[in-house]
Amino acid sequence: MIKTLIKLSVGAMLISLVSAARADSFLLPVKSAVCQNIVADKSRSDIRFEAYDKAAYMAIKTSEYMQAKAKGLDDHNYAGLAYKLADSALNDVSIITTRDDDERICLELSGYLNTKTADEIIGEERVKEFKPQNVRDIAREVNILLPKPTEEEEGAIPLIYIKDAEFYNHTSTSAYTEKIAQKLSFEPKVLVTESKELADYFIVPKLIQAKMEKIGQDNSRFSMSVAVELHKTNGIVVDSEQQNRYIIISHEQDTQEIAQKLMIKLLEDALDAMSGKLNTLLKY
Repeated sequence: MIKTLIKLSVGAMLISLVSAARADSFLLPVKSAVCQNIVADKSRSDIRFEAYDKAAYMAIKTSEYMQAKAKGLDDHNYAGLAYKLADSALNDVSIITTRDDDERICLELSGYLNTKTADEIIGEERVKEFKPQNVRDIAREVNILLPKPTEEEEGAIPLIYIKDAEFYNHTSTSAYTEKIAQKLSFEPKVLVTESKELADYFIVPKLIQAKMEKIGQDNSRFSMSVAVELHKTNGIVVDSEQQNRYIIISHEQDTQEIAQKLMIKLLEDALDAMSGKLNTLLKY
């Protein structure tokens, strides 16, 4: 009878251990140790919470799981993912205070990373379907020229591609693209894209005329006409602004430098004149 009870107890113990092993197979132990300096304008409870938050983040960030699963991410995205896992996948946390004085608060944290939950979070972060409605979001993330859209504007702002400047002699140049992009970056309701395929509209800068006329022995009259057109991707012109100027220059001046500066000035003036139209291009 006693032997039977022993056998049953051992059997029950083995079943219990196997079940526990299966249940805990996705729990990975993590730990960290951090310190937070005492500052005059913060309460000790706030500093302690900051130390805990930092410790949780460091426990995930330095774990073998993160180093394996998030390999290849840049520092910004790696840190963002570590914070997300610390918030959502860190369980059974215990804290030991190793220092608490007038200079700093130090904590040692230990806990378990739920790798099942972490895998789901990473899957959601990294596996995004490439759908047409996501294209503009992707463009915003990869294009360094794009200003950050507000929550109200998200998904409504059109993308604009800047075409090479066209000259009246049928040549073209990309020399003014960066200047135009910088100017458009201050427009609150448009975004510049470097991809022609993603664009909703095209900006088409044009030099219509540049003419030099001699005035007397020492001076010349330099006139220039510039246009900026806004096209739909099918070529239809939505709006057009033209700027004309003439200036008197002496023969001693660098005419090439003056022409470049005047071209940029007229392009910027044309874009200013077009600003109202650009900011009514919201897509619904």
